Amino acid sequence: MAVPQKKRFGDILVEGGLINATQLQQALDYGRDQGLKLGNALQRLGFVTETDIARTLSQQLRIPFVDLGKIVIDPDIARTIPEMIARKHKVIAIGKNEDQLLVAFVDPLNIFATDEVDRQTKKRLVICIAAEGLILSAIDTIYHKADKVDKRGGKAKEGDGDESEAVVAVNEIMLQAVKDGASDIHIEPDDEKIRVRLRVDGVLIPFKEYPLELHPNIISRVKIMASLDIGERRKPQDGRFEITVAGRSLDVRTSILPLNRGEKVVMRLLDKSKIKVTLHGLGFGQEQYQVFTEHLMHPHEIILVTGPTGSGKTTTLYGALNQINDVGRNIVTVEDPVEYELRGVNQVQVNPRAELTFVSAMRSILRQDPDVVMIGEIRDAETAEIAMQAALTGHLVLSTLHTNDAAGAITRLVDMGIAPFLIASSVGLVVAQRLVRILCPHCKQRFIPPEEVQRDMGLDYDADRYFFRAVGCPQCEDSGYRGRVAIYEILPVSSAIEAMIMERASSKTLFRQAQKEGLVSLREAGLSKVQAGVTSLEELMRVTMADRE
Repeated sequence: MAVPQKKRFGDILVEGGLINATQLQQALDYGRDQGLKLGNALQRLGFVTETDIARTLSQQLRIPFVDLGKIVIDPDIARTIPEMIARKHKVIAIGKNEDQLLVAFVDPLNIFATDEVDRQTKKRLVICIAAEGLILSAIDTIYHKADKVDKRGGKAKEGDGDESEAVVAVNEIMLQAVKDGASDIHIEPDDEKIRVRLRVDGVLIPFKEYPLELHPNIISRVKIMASLDIGERRKPQDGRFEITVAGRSLDVRTSILPLNRGEKVVMRLLDKSKIKVTLHGLGFGQEQYQVFTEHLMHPHEIILVTGPTGSGKTTTLYGALNQINDVGRNIVTVEDPVEYELRGVNQVQVNPRAELTFVSAMRSILRQDPDVVMIGEIRDAETAEIAMQAALTGHLVLSTLHTNDAAGAITRLVDMGIAPFLIASSVGLVVAQRLVRILCPHCKQRFIPPEEVQRDMGLDYDADRYFFRAVGCPQCEDSGYRGRVAIYEILPVSSAIEAMIMERASSKTLFRQAQKEGLVSLREAGLSKVQAGVTSLEELMRVTMADRE
């Protein structure tokens, strides 16, 4: 049996359509005359780019290719390899675990390079290939040398140092955000500095300050990453990009807002490694979970999830879709934006420029024979009406609404101009939710709350009752908390509540009736988590202080 021959580098380039046979021969001849390798000759002639060479070499050698332009490298990991060796062999470390080091090489066949890196690091090397220019640029950035020499070996231009510092700053911010589990990054100019804050577990915390002179380059760096117009400074801009930070793949939504002192950046980080969301562990009480999952089996009704921005509504909806997602159901969503991709679910991204709105998308979706429809948000009466019509014609519809509590969702729909009979006949369940921070298990402290506090929370005084409070330690960055969990208020639309909706009852009247039927309020759901030592009384008060007393 003949042994298959490994394809030659040039043949792969030709087969891939990057060059033609004539260009290949020209490069071979030029390389012979100039004493150059084929890849270098092709680049000199302008037939291919560094990235083309790296990708083709990856294909030929069956070694993974890594686009360093889409990765934030941890400087501590990169400096595992001494700078002299990194520059000498054009290599950079981009990831590691206990005994392995992921290293990007320009030439992975250079055994002198692999041997020296292996000796210096004393770790088992996992080799990948990256474009030469990006490796050299990363080395300059990591070792803070870009202000001295550019990647072509010439003297750096004036301003290159600031640009390099801006790249270092943005990478540092992204890396810290991932390490802290931040959901958002805020970069804003002040009178004398740039202030960076991270939203961790729903609370903005200061991270670092940078010199104000770096502001233009930091803003430009973010704009370039998000494919925005770096020359536009007077209008808001929105964009997105994908990046890998510390081995985690992130989808980053970027918003630029002009202020009187300059532009502010907010980046929302969506961690693709957390896509698989299930209802278990989100925070439902046992009875609440049973009611919610039972309604997910109803073929024709609307389930509304309500709460302010950042309260976890989308996560709950994704958990619900994962709960009922199987090959026997056609599930379609229309979202703005699509936050996570769900396997087996047909997801539509709203695009107003292409006249693809929630309403127009819904009209098309209903011609696609759906069983379940998820609408990212009901923003107006037209969207609400088409959602209700979908429910009345035999579809399970899931959506969100911005209200403080479950009963408020009903009156919000009435205020939109929706006929009460339509609401009563289509809405089957309303869920309100909040996110509370979880006490750090390493430092939370037990205490007995004063009598007045217990009574204010609706509890009979017990001198032996104890709760836990936040303290702070290195494990939780001195915040006293680590992670968040949801608290829920679930309101099934019973026949009695249907009748009250028809009579245009107030949200307070609906709430009192729901309580008679067993509704557990947000405050009560949170208090059960306080008593269980999951969160603190102060945190519950912070999150629910604006809710109904």
